[in-house]
Amino acid sequence: MPMSAVRTAGPDHPAAEIRPGVFRPDWSSVNSPAARDALAGRMAARSGLLEAWAHPLSRDEDQVWQSVLRLYAEQGCPPLPGDIAATTGIAEGPVRAVLQSLQFRDLLGLEPATETIRYAYPFSQSATGHRVFLRRRSLDALCAIDALGAGAMYGMDVEIESSCRACGEPVRVATTSEGRKVRSATPSEAVVWYDFAYEGGAAASCCRTTAFFCSHGHLRRWLTGRSQRHDGLALTLNEALEVAGAIFGPIFSEPVRPGNARV
Repeated sequence: MPMSAVRTAGPDHPAAEIRPGVFRPDWSSVNSPAARDALAGRMAARSGLLEAWAHPLSRDEDQVWQSVLRLYAEQGCPPLPGDIAATTGIAEGPVRAVLQSLQFRDLLGLEPATETIRYAYPFSQSATGHRVFLRRRSLDALCAIDALGAGAMYGMDVEIESSCRACGEPVRVATTSEGRKVRSATPSEAVVWYDFAYEGGAAASCCRTTAFFCSHGHLRRWLTGRSQRHDGLALTLNEALEVAGAIFGPIFSEPVRPGNARV
């Protein structure tokens, strides 16, 4: 794999270059050992995906990706290729081709045989049980980490409504520090299970089991009752926000000038 595709911020800390000098995840924003372990587990499980990142995104790919996510938040639903074309100035035909390329890199998912966007991390057109409230809109996130990452991506505070995967009781989280810290949580002992499973894309694997729980006790009960063994980590809400911020925080970052690259 070309070294230009993946650099490291230390042993076992790979990061994909999404544009010149901007790497994802952003290891520099993670401080807690648990969050760093979670990112390491994530990247180890997705080693095959890194092959799709042999080069940074092209200018058109980057423009379309950012446009999709900005329009998603503005409209409250996935944008159509025509909407993206109007925003980026790229003709609709090439936009459709670029969407296929972004799907190959697992940045979004399309309806089979069409260019209709089904999801674009962190958001999904389908109901997922993870609601994110931002800019007066309510959107479905693909998983608990995606819900927590939306604020860091847009640089704003959000509110999240979900439920405990074990008992179904509501879990609510409000953030501060532009989506980087917990302002309030109900219940206060709520945790996140970050699943490392990865096969055929995150939406079809780890997103299905990366969820909120009322407490560590409810998480242990859920894990014990599962017939299939799960590899992952339990995270406090602030640890989960660090992971989410490292993954989603760089998405709108400006390219870094040569000599000042960071990971």
